[in-house]
Formats: sequence, C-alpha cells, structure tokens
Amino acid sequence: MASQRPPSGISRPMSRSGSAVPGAGRPPTAVRPPPTALRVPTGMVPASSGHPGMRGTIPSPGVLSAAIKVANRPVTQQGLSGMKTGMKGPQRQILDKSYYLGLLRSKINELTTETSKLHKEIENYNQENSVYVSYEKRAEGLAAEIKDLQGQLADYNMLVDKLNTNTEMEEMINDYNMLKAQNDIEARSIDSIFTERREREEVVRAIEEEIGRERQVAEEVVQAMPSAKRDKYFAMTTTNEELLQARLEKKNNKNFPEMI
Repeated sequence: MASQRPPSGISRPMSRSGSAVPGAGRPPTAVRPPPTALRVPTGMVPASSGHPGMRGTIPSPGVLSAAIKVANRPVTQQGLSGMKTGMKGPQRQILDKSYYLGLLRSKINELTTETSKLHKEIENYNQENSVYVSYEKRAEGLAAEIKDLQGQLADYNMLVDKLNTNTEMEEMINDYNMLKAQNDIEARSIDSIFTERREREEVVRAIEEEIGRERQVAEEVVQAMPSAKRDKYFAMTTTNEELLQARLEKKNNKNFPEMI
C-alpha cells in the first residue's frame, strides 16, 4: 500500500547543518516572517540591550516598561491585612421600637450578669463567714486545751525542780495536800458565787418583767385619759426628763473638779 502513495509536492525544510531540499514547500524570502530573534513576545517586558548575553530589542514605552516598586503593592508586601477599607457608612438613622427594644434587652442582660455576679460574691462571703465561725469555735477549744496543757507543764516543771533540789517525798506530799485543800476551798467558793449570781439574775429578770407589766398598765391608763389630761401628762413627763438630765449634768460638773 505504501508503494502506491503518490509523491508529495511539498518537501521538508532543510536542517541547520544539511543542505536545502528542493521543493515547492518553502515560501519566498519576501513572504517569510521575520526571524524569531527579532520578535517581541506578547506580555513580556522587552529586555534591555545593556545586559550581556541577551539579544538586543527595541524597548517599547508603556506600563510594562515602568519600574515596579514593591512598597506600592500592599497586598504583596503585607498580605490582605495591608488593605484598609473605607470608612463605614452612616449609623442607624431611624430609632424605632425595635431599636429601643434591642437596647433595653442589652441593658437587661448587663443587669442580669451583674446581679448573678453579686449573688456569687454573697455566696462566697457567706461560705467564708461560716468557715470563719467554725474556725473561731475550733480556736476557742484549742485555746482551752492549750491552757490546760500549760497548767500540766507548770506542774511537771515544779516536780522537776523539786527533784533537782533533792526535796524529800514527804515534803512534796505535804505541799500537794496543802494545794489540794486550797483548791477545794476555792472551788466551793466559786460554786457558791455562781449559784448566788444565778439567783440574782433570776430576781432581776422577775423585776424587769414586773416593770414591763407596770409600764403597760400605765400606758393603758394614759390612753384612757381625756386628750387635755393626756397632753398635760406628756408635757409633765418631758419636763421631768429635762430636769433629771440637768441634775445629772450638774452632778457630773460638781464631781469633775474634785477628781482634778
């Protein structure tokens, strides 16, 4: 099949090192395009003829021939953050019902947050107060225990002193019996004083209750008086209080020079 193919009238162009192949495929010299070295690529800046090793071209004026400064390109230099947007437009102009409702909700949320914060502080304060009370009670118990231990330590120190001074056992026993008898007497005296104090407190409480009842009766009598007598009674009561106060001040002023 290849032997029946008709010969082509167009031959291949010659290679750089070979000879020209005759044929009708090569166009005339006047019709051929300019050499590749003289073409200016589209979208590329023409190279200057001053650089060695590069083909000289004719520089063309325009944007591509201008010098590019990186400092004038904020996106390339600083990224997207380098670009600054313009000023915001005007704020909301119509203050309608929804605007005030939103403002009221924001204030309510702020008040709720502050209230919850105050409640939390109060809870923390109450908790610290309860802990402080428990610690105070514990400190009182420990103080009593320390006082008891200090008494025992004093007894032991006295015993060590007696042993260091070669005190006889009989003398130590006599001292013990004497101190025990003295402590028993003081304990009975303290018990009697405590009993007497409790009895007097009961008497004072009974007298205060009786005074309260008498005052209530007096108030009822005053309320039952006519208005004229009641006003006169209040005036006399006020005068009596003023006289008592003046007498007390006079007495204090009289005693003050004697103290000096």
